[in-house]
Amino acid sequence: MGCYLVLNSWEGSDPQNTANKLALMFKMAPQQALSIIDQVTRGKVWKFKKQVSDQQAQVAENYLTGLGFQVERAGGEAPAASPIADRVDLEDEAPQPVASESVEGADAEKAMAPAKRVAAAAAPGQSPKGLNIGFHGNGTGLLKIMFVNWLLIIVTFGIYYFWGKTKIRRYLWEQSSFAGDRFYYYGTGGELFKGALLFTVILILFKLGVEGTGQMMGPEAMMTAQTLLTFAILLLLPAIMVGAYRYRLSRTAWRGIRFSFRGTRKSATALYVKGYLLTFLTLGFYWPYFVAQKQEFWKNNSYFGNKEFKYTGTGKGIFGEYVLFLLLYPITLGIYMFWYQAAVDRYNWSKTEFAGGRFNYDATGGQWFGLHFVNFLLLMLTMGLAYPWVIVRTRQFVADHLSVEGQMQLTEVVQQAQKSSALGEGAADGFDMDVDIGF
Repeated sequence: MGCYLVLNSWEGSDPQNTANKLALMFKMAPQQALSIIDQVTRGKVWKFKKQVSDQQAQVAENYLTGLGFQVERAGGEAPAASPIADRVDLEDEAPQPVASESVEGADAEKAMAPAKRVAAAAAPGQSPKGLNIGFHGNGTGLLKIMFVNWLLIIVTFGIYYFWGKTKIRRYLWEQSSFAGDRFYYYGTGGELFKGALLFTVILILFKLGVEGTGQMMGPEAMMTAQTLLTFAILLLLPAIMVGAYRYRLSRTAWRGIRFSFRGTRKSATALYVKGYLLTFLTLGFYWPYFVAQKQEFWKNNSYFGNKEFKYTGTGKGIFGEYVLFLLLYPITLGIYMFWYQAAVDRYNWSKTEFAGGRFNYDATGGQWFGLHFVNFLLLMLTMGLAYPWVIVRTRQFVADHLSVEGQMQLTEVVQQAQKSSALGEGAADGFDMDVDIGF
């Protein structure tokens, strides 16, 4: 069964930006995409020329809805559908995109050229060059966003922080790409604000409970209640991390398909309590195994559409690097930490797979040290004003050294979005905690 996609209206606020995204998704000229927006804005209906399968329609419908379009499906007899540009098939050749009614003849051939170039770049048994990770942002663009954020945060007495954070995140996401297509971030400042507000209310209620215990039972009982509350919060940190990471992935999409995280708070809490306890009891030697177990938890529960990532590393694989780190850390006054971190990152990425493709990270300790040393100098010499460039340089560094090996087959990936609230993200902000799990 197949259907046609129909655009009835558009309720966005930035036609040019939306046109760029529409053109990128369906491989049409930006001016043609802008013409579509203009027509549906003026009350006309736009119907895509090619019929697509129900699965393909679901992916495209989610993407188009995210851009602000009102979408419906129309039936009707038509020739066999051409695959919509929501998948990357590396076995034979890249899929041909759906040509809209305005893409005819030579223009249609031109619109399909990017997909053909991807296919042509792929040698047997290898990923095409177009599947590399990319970052396209610059420090100037990020500085402009941050500068406006700082002003509005001051004017609103800090309330705008959540909207500013979302703008920065959206910029960084949309400047990141895979296989030539950008990522997209759907989160909003309002979601973060509500999550942080709710978490603040919960903390206030706990605090009032502690104060009430002190008034009714004396200062000793109050100190005991305060201690128990502190331990409870520490135990909640893994659960908060799960909530924050689940929120971020659920608001992240690539080619209209969203990511998701399906690990549980209970499992995270058990993992972290066990890991820190055994690390303490073994005088630190359990740490490599804890690192591998964390990677397994976070990555094996991360999904793109209906397909999960897979981590196959073990603590034994990085134990030798850890022992070498313990020996050289004091001798090098801590500098060897960069070589150790680079080695662990290379190992962890080499053990990470998705849809038949394996990630490869080739940064060395010397390169990692050089990046951070220059970043430090930039921050010191500019009194912190170079912070946007530091972020961009770091993201660009990772993108330059991270790639995919093998044949990553995404033909079976379909949308399977998961619900998620921003409470965990708000809680993370409440603790001023950056959720960084190395993924």
